[in-house]
Amino acid sequence: MQASTNAGSLDGETASSTVAKSHCKNNKSGSSTVVQVTAVGDTDDLALVSQGKNLNVMYGASPSTIDKYSRVIFPVCFTCFHLMYWTRTYKEINIEWVPPPKVSCLDPSKSGDRGALPKLDLSRPQFKFSRNKSEAQFRDREDISSDVKKVTSLEFAPLSKQVQVIKHDVLGKIQRHTFDCASLEAAIACLTIKIRNQQRHTKTCKRDVMSRVICKENIDRRNSLLKHLRKTDYKRFEWLLEKLDLVYHPHPDFIVPVTRKGSIMKLTTIYCDRMRNERLEAYKKELEKEKVEFAKEKAELEKWIEEEEKQLGLRN
Repeated sequence: MQASTNAGSLDGETASSTVAKSHCKNNKSGSSTVVQVTAVGDTDDLALVSQGKNLNVMYGASPSTIDKYSRVIFPVCFTCFHLMYWTRTYKEINIEWVPPPKVSCLDPSKSGDRGALPKLDLSRPQFKFSRNKSEAQFRDREDISSDVKKVTSLEFAPLSKQVQVIKHDVLGKIQRHTFDCASLEAAIACLTIKIRNQQRHTKTCKRDVMSRVICKENIDRRNSLLKHLRKTDYKRFEWLLEKLDLVYHPHPDFIVPVTRKGSIMKLTTIYCDRMRNERLEAYKKELEKEKVEFAKEKAELEKWIEEEEKQLGLRN
């Protein structure tokens, strides 16, 4: 009782040492307490010791778990044993994962442009000279010298004039009438010519960031127009894809990023499925071989049973 009152009045460290001394004295005098405690840090343990209870029974530790310094060792080793018991060991398999190459959003394979800009005949006149009259009439004019015709041809024209002629030629195949410039088909055709010209430019000038941004915006705008045309008129949508040599890639509902962990999980699943199928096939072959032996044994047993029944008079 004196030890417990001291434990209540003193702090943790002083109380623990007081209880330890009192129990050592009680043990020398022949008390029934078994554990000799030199230091008790917790107040609950301190109360148990002051009441004279056995810590071996309270914590579930056997007498062998008490070291030479008489400190109680908690049964952590049992938890580790259970973890080792329930943990399965797997064979190490080296699955190599090569990350896929990064494809630019401006790449023709990703934007859906299978074709490129058509090649032009550089001897053709520029669009502003053949807008009102045909090119044949412009070439057949005798009042214009050959030097003037050569200077006004596409050979001496900037690239923008050449793209203008290409755009006019493509629109001539798709337009519903001569003045059709606002329909979905005409808008998609104009955007396609712009995109292919910008793709050719970004390959040579990789540091032109503004052109890359404009090209990406044009690709997104064309995809939205193709999506709308697909909903409204599917036959004309297919016809336009064939004329412009395009492939439509619809935007996915969920974008799943390509990660190393996910790819290795898929490769591991494929490897496990293949290994399981191989083992099942091998097991099926073993069963097929056993069928032949079983059929032989069955025939022999049936023959022996028939003979025994005849001898016993059970079969006529």
